Amino acid sequence: MNLALKLTFLRILLAPVFAWALLQSPGNLSFLWLSLVLAVILEATDYFDGFVARKFNMTSEAGKILDPMADSIARLTCFLAFFQLNHASIWMVLVFVYRDSLVSGLRILAASQSKILGARGSGKFKAVVQALAIVGIPLVLLAQQYGINIYMDPSTIIFILMLIAVIGTLYSLWDYLYANRSIISQLV
Repeated sequence: MNLALKLTFLRILLAPVFAWALLQSPGNLSFLWLSLVLAVILEATDYFDGFVARKFNMTSEAGKILDPMADSIARLTCFLAFFQLNHASIWMVLVFVYRDSLVSGLRILAASQSKILGARGSGKFKAVVQALAIVGIPLVLLAQQYGINIYMDPSTIIFILMLIAVIGTLYSLWDYLYANRSIISQLV
């Protein structure tokens, strides 16, 4: 197993630890700090696994499958933890679940017919806006705990972070479906 795959697996393993730490964090600054550190590590491994794979020629078929799966597992775990603590609405989490499930399902269907649905730049944009929410929410909660004046109600900031992630996710879904419409129409 190469370094890129190890980083991918690390993301899968750390996601439930993030959720556990975040769920322990109300009233406990140590766990809130831990959840922030884990959020940063989760998002950093998402960047670095791909960087390492390309830079050091470690790309593999396993990595092409496991990386997007690890992204979905890690981010959905984070968003479910936010939902559990009332930092996200269920409809927001469902947007993430439906987008990832639909795109993964279409890729599998296409592969079964020897067709390839290309990745889109909007997928990177989605990853960035979701990462901003995943790292931003623990930051906002820490600022609140330390009494740092952030000029807006923390719950409003959290809602805005989640809404931006939802809009970015919906945009990436639309862009993916639109760009691959001719191939998708041949699949169904």
